[in-house]
This record gives sequence, structure tokens and C-alpha cells, in this order.
Amino acid sequence: MRSLQFDFQRKTAPSAAGWLLLLAGLAGLAGLGQEQIRLDARKAVQASRLAQLHAPGGAASLTGNEPDDKGVVAARKLLDGAKLPWDTLFTALEAAEGKDVALIAIAPDAQRRQVKIHAEARNLDAMLAFQRELQRNPALAQVALLDHTVMKDLPFTPVRFHLLAQWGVQSANP
Repeated sequence: MRSLQFDFQRKTAPSAAGWLLLLAGLAGLAGLGQEQIRLDARKAVQASRLAQLHAPGGAASLTGNEPDDKGVVAARKLLDGAKLPWDTLFTALEAAEGKDVALIAIAPDAQRRQVKIHAEARNLDAMLAFQRELQRNPALAQVALLDHTVMKDLPFTPVRFHLLAQWGVQSANP
């Protein structure tokens, strides 16, 4: 019987595909290294901006006085909008909405704490009743009729109107 010989240390020449795979891996590694350097620099800039904001005099940039810092201004607007009592607005509108009034659009302005309501009513009486109902609701203040248009060219002559109300403020109606 012949003895078996195993050659565990045989050296084979690297193939062209192997070299290409190695070069592709090195190129990918170099790209990741550059991206990491860029992210580290960005992180350092953001850390310094955060330190400025937390510094005793740094709160002024939150008011939007810095014209070149648009990100802070946008974040401030987003936070202001999130603080508003959205559920009380929707509850007030649902409570006031009757079968004779249809809401067309709601345009809130978080900075001014106002909401503009576009609606359509069957007639002037329904429009005024809707406005009075909103004025009675404690979630809204200073509900005012901006304008109205009687749509004479449509059947039943509906009335389109716009209301403006203060919203999200802790004040009672006069």
C-alpha cells in the first residue's frame, strides 16, 4: 500500500481576481476612512456649536438673531409647533362643526399662535353660528371673521368664509 502524502503548505500564485478584490477592498477602506474624517470634523463643529448654546451668553442664538444659522431657526420653529396644543384645536373644531358647515382648510401659524380656518356654510346664519360656537370654546380666543363670499353661481348659494383665531394662548375670550 502506498503512503498518502498531504501537502498543506503548498504555495499557489495569487490570481488576477484576487488582486482586483484586494485593490477594491483597499479603495473601499480608503473611502470609509475619508468619510470618517469628514464626519469627525462635522461632529467637532456641532459640538462647539452646542457648547456655545449652553454657554451663559449662547442662548441669544436660539432667538434667530444669527442670520447665517438657519438650522437653529428651523429647529426653533419646529419646537414651537410641537409645543402647541394640537388636540385642543382639533377638539374645538370638531365640537363647533355642524351639518351646515364644512371645513375646507386649516392653516396654523405657530409663531403667531394663530389659526386661519377656511370653511363653507349653507347660509349666513350657519356661518355666524359656527363663529359663535368657536368663540365660546376656551381653546380659541379672538375668533374673527376675516371675509366671506356668497357663491351665487352655485346651487343653494353657499357662503365661503375665513376665520382667524388665537390658539395655544392661555387667555379667555373678552
